[in-house]
Amino acid sequence: MNNEEIYFIENDITSEKIIEKIKNGKISEVFEGLCKISNDKIIIDYIYFKNFASKDTYNMITSIISKNIDILLSNNNGFIVHINMKSLSIKDVDKHKNYIQFISLFLKEKYPNKLLKCYIHNAPCFFSQVFNIISLFIDKDTLAKIQLIK
Repeated sequence: MNNEEIYFIENDITSEKIIEKIKNGKISEVFEGLCKISNDKIIIDYIYFKNFASKDTYNMITSIISKNIDILLSNNNGFIVHINMKSLSIKDVDKHKNYIQFISLFLKEKYPNKLLKCYIHNAPCFFSQVFNIISLFIDKDTLAKIQLIK
């Protein structure tokens, strides 16, 4: 088990704790939890996105993710990303589907051939069915780099 998997298992963050951070003006802590660099990898934790993402914050979220990728690429030829999908619901996918399409296209255009591997952790059962549909729109090379971790 690697450090990112341990982080996802031991991370006891709850929606209530994230909302409390936002109310207390600790936005930088929310940004840090949403997307951070650890051991030359990017870690994205969906629970932060779930509690912070809206049409008003999408650009900020994109900027944070892009900034962290740029930092990694300043010393590396590519990047690895770990995404914790714990707490994802079908309702969330529907709510953020336009942003999901946007960020996918943005990353593909800004960072062509820079993704080395994408590990998706703690995906709910329905996600594999959604992923099968989404995968129809992902090129084969990128699709081969995505791995669902049970």
